[in-house]
Amino acid sequence: MAGKTIKVLLVEDNPIDVLLVRATLAAASEVAFELTNATRLEAAIRLARTERFDVMLLDLGLPDAHGFATFERARAGAGELPILVLSGLGDDQVAMRAVQEGAQDFIPKAGLLDALLPRAIRYAIERHRVQVELANHAAELRRKNLELMEELTMAREIQQALLPHHYPRFSAHQNVLHFAHCYRPAASLSGDFFNVLRLSENQAGVLICDVMGHGVRAALIGTLARGLVDQFMPVATRPGEFLSALNHELSDTFKKGGIDAFVTAFYFVADLERRRITYANAGHPNALFLRRGLGTVDWLRVNGHHKPPLGMLDATQYPSFESNLAASDSIVLFTDGLFEAENSTGERFGRQRLLEAVGRRMEMPCERLLDELVHESQEFAGREDFTDDVCLVGMDVVKGGAAFGQAA
Repeated sequence: MAGKTIKVLLVEDNPIDVLLVRATLAAASEVAFELTNATRLEAAIRLARTERFDVMLLDLGLPDAHGFATFERARAGAGELPILVLSGLGDDQVAMRAVQEGAQDFIPKAGLLDALLPRAIRYAIERHRVQVELANHAAELRRKNLELMEELTMAREIQQALLPHHYPRFSAHQNVLHFAHCYRPAASLSGDFFNVLRLSENQAGVLICDVMGHGVRAALIGTLARGLVDQFMPVATRPGEFLSALNHELSDTFKKGGIDAFVTAFYFVADLERRRITYANAGHPNALFLRRGLGTVDWLRVNGHHKPPLGMLDATQYPSFESNLAASDSIVLFTDGLFEAENSTGERFGRQRLLEAVGRRMEMPCERLLDELVHESQEFAGREDFTDDVCLVGMDVVKGGAAFGQAA
């Protein structure tokens, strides 16, 4: 502010107070002041709108305005001009209220000859400048946040659009496969994804993946992993080889990019012709296998051959396992956000509750079963949202293509 003349708009109808302010500012040595006096508030507002001023000194008792209303009208009419309130006898409470509502400070009229008046004016101008800058920064942040939210919304819509919504048809021996899914991101974007691959007319490949963490970073890594799936379709009928190839590529990419991440995955191939399911697991929760003909539900286990998630160890080889597949069987895949939901005491929903919840719904088709599992987990946690991404995929083997539970 050195070398600059400060233009002061004094709103005061008492000529003695005007002289005192003029004398005090004229005596200031650190900076020059140029004083303009208005005796009425309306006249001051017109001046503030037509001329440039650095600060307004405002008396609260004027011929056309009195008390706090004086400040309110001045603030509304003077735009961004900083205001210093001149407080007469008994006006201190009103002046303090004005400061609370946006005035820079208040100065008792008894101190108009005080050498601190010029400093108070300069400080008021500087405080106002900082406030305006902060307000502008806040407005810019709000604008950028709005843009970011719009972009995240678009990204979420794209991510949702990339999920399978119309499944391929698979049939053999008068059996067909029906699929269903449930997808609940914890944030705008999710690191969970799944895919149903058409390997032949009677072979379906079903993949579910869960990227470490959630949000934008996990979603980007998930997109990377999703993009690699087509590259390894030649070995997609062999789950162990498929996950091993995917792991090698992800490990190499993470290492080159200095990315600290991993991806859990469960992949199975349902072969209706052979009536077999072949599967492999890369650090993911085991799938649930519903044998409705036998009235049992259990885990698709890997018999002690637990392997790390994809992207952690380049040389990891994932073995494949097999099991019989019959009409009315179902398989449910899910990510850990489903059973890691916690209640108010910190207790998790857990795998055992999940197993029991499925056991109570053995006759339900996956399309309904998945929704009910999500609902039960939410009821246990006492909240509708999840702290981690949740994805479920279900497959029903249906005799003759009839609706589930009906005769062909």
